[in-house]
This record gives sequence, structure tokens and C-alpha cells, in this order.
Amino acid sequence: MKKFIVPFSIILFLLFSMNTINAFAASKTLTQGLYSLKDSGLSAGVDYNVQNNSSGRAMLLIVDSTQLIQELIRFEPNSRKYTMKPLNYGDIIIIVTAGNLEFS
Repeated sequence: MKKFIVPFSIILFLLFSMNTINAFAASKTLTQGLYSLKDSGLSAGVDYNVQNNSSGRAMLLIVDSTQLIQELIRFEPNSRKYTMKPLNYGDIIIIVTAGNLEFS
């Protein structure tokens, strides 16, 4: 019986002492410019929702590593959210706007 209690107690202690980390995508706001995936702070392989929160129009252009346009989205002022394709590591993000685009 003692052989069972000691390992059970250790396992129980380890289970309750582990910290769980919840991963939630925080929204990221980008202004006009040219960004690599690393510079933008966005993650590869994640579907992002993009929204124009400013009062002016905006354009988002995604170019891959072979210099082909993967996605082009034109945003009206205070637009609804658009779901983008997942980004890859070699992608370049080009934003043309006087305001901000919010990625969530």
C-alpha cells in the first residue's frame, strides 16, 4: 500500500503545481508601411481577422517569397472584419492607409 501512496502523491502534487497557459491571440494594430512577418509581430499559419477602424480607406497587400500577390483587400472606412488566409514565413505585408488596420 505504501508503494502505491508515494508515487500517487508525487503525481498528484505535480498535477496541481503545473501552471496552465491559455493562448489567446491579442489584437495587433498596424499603420501604413511594409512589414515582414517577423517585423509585424504576427504568427505564421494563423487565420487573422482584419478590420479598418479609421475614417479613411485602406488597402492590404500580401506578397509571398516568390513575389506573387497572395491577397489584396480594400477596406472602406470603419469596415467589417475580413478573414485573411494564413500567413507564411516569407510573406511581406504592405499596408496603404492614413489610419490603422487591426489584426485579431
